[in-house]
Amino acid sequence: MRARLAAPLALALLLAIASLAQWPSARAIPTPSVFLHTLVAEAAGPTLWVDGLATRARLGAGLAIAIAVGASAGLALGASGARWRALEPTVDFVRAIPPILTFPLFLLALGYGEAARVLAVAFGTTCIVLLHVATGVARAPRARADAARLAGLTGARAVLHLHAWEALSSLLLGVRLAIAAGLIIVVVTEMIVGADHGLGARALAALLSYRADLLWLVILVAGTLGQALSLSVGALSRRLVHWEP
Repeated sequence: MRARLAAPLALALLLAIASLAQWPSARAIPTPSVFLHTLVAEAAGPTLWVDGLATRARLGAGLAIAIAVGASAGLALGASGARWRALEPTVDFVRAIPPILTFPLFLLALGYGEAARVLAVAFGTTCIVLLHVATGVARAPRARADAARLAGLTGARAVLHLHAWEALSSLLLGVRLAIAAGLIIVVVTEMIVGADHGLGARALAALLSYRADLLWLVILVAGTLGQALSLSVGALSRRLVHWEP
């Protein structure tokens, strides 16, 4: 519990120090009293909670697609060393494309709605999951694969009884990294095209109204959301993959 509170407390301490020192600009750094007043006022109302839930819903939908596609493709590619070596450069190229650059294409194809934001998150996180899963499967000890073949496990049975467990640890690690990347994508897409709700929309509104206190609050909420999701996946990893520390 103490470790989970360390980051929010450090952010609050930095805010207080920066406010007292008036660095780098008094306009960008609210006083602790102003920030606490904003925190209490926003927490008591529904708007901030609705914004957080909207961002989490978009992130969750995009990650669900990324996990389904990335895990399936990663298993299929990683199970064949030759296939993975041939396609890894292509996957790495797609992963290197900034997802925000593809967001306008989704807008043109799907319109200015939720589908474009969700697919932008899915595009930006699928290759992260795929790379981790495929690499985890490809690096599995050869002796296990040989034992599976000797036991008559081939095709779907080999994937289910061998490769799926080999990929589990890598999948959960990939999901934790995808959460961080996906949160960035969804917040930026909410800022670029005006969403009715979302942390990105709230941050843009705070910027336009010169509300530094509200901007800091959005930063705090976004960080807390990302940390909570990452810690949840980490806890799941420790339960399912018992050999991890």
